[in-house]
Amino acid sequence: MGPQQKHRTPSTAIATGLFWSVSEPERRVLRVAKGQVPTKISLLKKYAAIRYAEPDYLVSADMTPNDPHYNKLWGMKAISADAAWGSTTGTSSVVVGVVDTGVDYTHPDLAANIWSSATPINGCPAGTHGYNVLTGTCDPMDDNHHGTHVSGTIGAVGNNGIGVIGVSPTIRIMGLKFLSSGGSGSTSGAVTAIDWAVKAKQAGVNVRVLSNSWGGGGFSQALLDEINKAGANDILFVAAAGNYGANNDTTPIYPCSYHTANEICVAATDSHDSLASFSNYGAVSVDLAAPGVGILSTVPGGAYDTFSGTSMATPHVSGAAALALSTGYQSVWTLKATMLAAVDPLASLAGRVATGGRLDVCKAIPACSGVAPPPTPPPPPPTVGDFSISTVDARQAVSPGGSTSYTVDVTPAGGFFGQVALGISGLPAGAVGTVTPTPLSIASGPGSSTLNVAVDPATLRGNYTLMITGTCASLMHTTSVVLQVKNN
Repeated sequence: MGPQQKHRTPSTAIATGLFWSVSEPERRVLRVAKGQVPTKISLLKKYAAIRYAEPDYLVSADMTPNDPHYNKLWGMKAISADAAWGSTTGTSSVVVGVVDTGVDYTHPDLAANIWSSATPINGCPAGTHGYNVLTGTCDPMDDNHHGTHVSGTIGAVGNNGIGVIGVSPTIRIMGLKFLSSGGSGSTSGAVTAIDWAVKAKQAGVNVRVLSNSWGGGGFSQALLDEINKAGANDILFVAAAGNYGANNDTTPIYPCSYHTANEICVAATDSHDSLASFSNYGAVSVDLAAPGVGILSTVPGGAYDTFSGTSMATPHVSGAAALALSTGYQSVWTLKATMLAAVDPLASLAGRVATGGRLDVCKAIPACSGVAPPPTPPPPPPTVGDFSISTVDARQAVSPGGSTSYTVDVTPAGGFFGQVALGISGLPAGAVGTVTPTPLSIASGPGSSTLNVAVDPATLRGNYTLMITGTCASLMHTTSVVLQVKNN
């Protein structure tokens, strides 16, 4: 059924509109006023002579772009991007921050999709395309190749007759450069780059996704706090699993292994839908996989090149998240759930990633997959008050191979209400911590979540101090507990 005119049932007229034949005498199409389809279906179903009444759904052809290198983009076909593009090609209102070596914002296949500030922001003039941590300037030009390659997979312009196409061909890309021309950087630099994006979001820029195709170093509380801060500001953090062929569940790789409530960690697959030989994995700590072998994309100077790595898999997920957001608002928590449900299960990934699947962006788009649209938005973040977090079980003992739990209490003050994201850090190697629920909704009174910690049989004995962090918008508080891993 669809919208317009004048209709008769087999006996009497019940609405305006007109039945007419589609292909067989008994099939008719009724055009009705906007919003009246469910009502008319209910009325028609009351007539015994009518076998069925159903919506006349709008459909569209799968889009095949005219970008000349499209046929070389095997990853786009693997994730059903062409089917998704039949429903949406994205929106310029969604900004993705690329935390990397920068971006060549003059590249012909990227320029139209580069974010430009309409007004001065974070100390940078109007017209800036992001921030360069290394020079402390507002010029995130790529002097490597990596960040521009990542950006092309996320959002190269589509149907422009040149080069390639990104997963979200209508988008705005913000360059956040903290890696040098040699591809290296520091944790403090990453924190500064992410914080620049968070402050831009607080200033009104619709930054919804941060793409992070980098990793290394040990655990950093500062970086964990910053990722949680991004989540409290409605920003999804997408991270690469790493290229060591290792199990992140037993040997953590950061930032993937922070496993915060707003984070998605991505492994790489090849064109045969197998886990890439170099890709890290983890049945708990790595969420899903995406194409990451032989990926063609943009590089500086208007050129194109083929790279491999979980760095190449990550932007497929970042772009898919942006494409999903073009269909309507989703909170960061809903967006993460949407993306983790948007996979094709593969035997090659069973027990290797948490979802057991490879990205299928069509499943993240309601009109493409047929899934229900996302729920209504949550209440806005609080503007008054504060909160505190505490736990009564400050010390728990567990044997190797066992598990234990802590109750985490969040207490509002001064009229505070909102959603508090809870994260855990300081876990020993081989231990996995999960907080349920997170985020925790606080309205008129205190609330509680449960922190469960499972310890691997190989975890070393000893006392470990765990930090529990709660964030909501610009508010952040921590409390600590002790985990004692006992001798058997």
